[in-house]
Amino acid sequence: MKTVVFHLQAKTCEKDISKLKEEILSYNIRIEEKELSEVKEEKDSILAITDQFLDVDYAKDHNIAVIFYETPGTNRSVSGVDMVVQGFEELNVEYLQLIYMRHHGLPWIIAKTDRICIRESVEGDLTAFRKLYQEEGMLDYLPNPEFEGEEGRENFRHYIRSMYRFYNYGIWTVLERKSGAIIGRVGIENGEYQGQSVLELGYLIGKDWRRQGFAREAVSMTERFAAEVLQADSLHAFIHPQNESSIAFIKAIGYEKLELPGEDGVLVWQKNLQKGRI
Repeated sequence: MKTVVFHLQAKTCEKDISKLKEEILSYNIRIEEKELSEVKEEKDSILAITDQFLDVDYAKDHNIAVIFYETPGTNRSVSGVDMVVQGFEELNVEYLQLIYMRHHGLPWIIAKTDRICIRESVEGDLTAFRKLYQEEGMLDYLPNPEFEGEEGRENFRHYIRSMYRFYNYGIWTVLERKSGAIIGRVGIENGEYQGQSVLELGYLIGKDWRRQGFAREAVSMTERFAAEVLQADSLHAFIHPQNESSIAFIKAIGYEKLELPGEDGVLVWQKNLQKGRI
């Protein structure tokens, strides 16, 4: 995203718009204030914020990401946009970038450390995932993701399109930054415990990268995302009672076993993410 185009006839929310524009400029992102068809920038570098239907039609024809501003109290139906808002106080540059990336199918970078990068998965990751799941013992205590064959590829595509876009979380890809290799998966899914919806931690690291601290690092970044971005109070982990290595790991990183087991007798572990936070 190199340019944000504002084309708003409504004069409400001017204070919030001014703050948003200041933040956009601080990221060295250009601002244009004109009809979308008059902007000369490359179309795939633009995000438009507009309340004009002509801009929406133009954006559809040129594959431009659009946030449509709907004046509160009006009842106008709009389709084919990436987001509809009735105010700007909740918008920031990071969220604008996310809308832009979602539109163009680009993976969101969740976290980076000196050693790893965690990002949303893309279809090209599937070959590496298939190899991971074929490693000896990998599926002994994990549900089969059913990624084999063309049907598996379509399942993976559907997961990427639906899970990330709807929830802004899911199971992501873990890469080693030095080599660029895909070394595992980590992330957050929707679980259930004792009839209540909970956020479930998921993780796996390939055998060549185990016992090097990669899993601990990836889970730590996932917990931080859950606490800071999702404002979650806790994460749960569901572990087969015979999965001794995973039990030892989850205990080592501060999870506590809950008294009642989950479905099919799985052990349930929980970590308070807000404990000790200011």
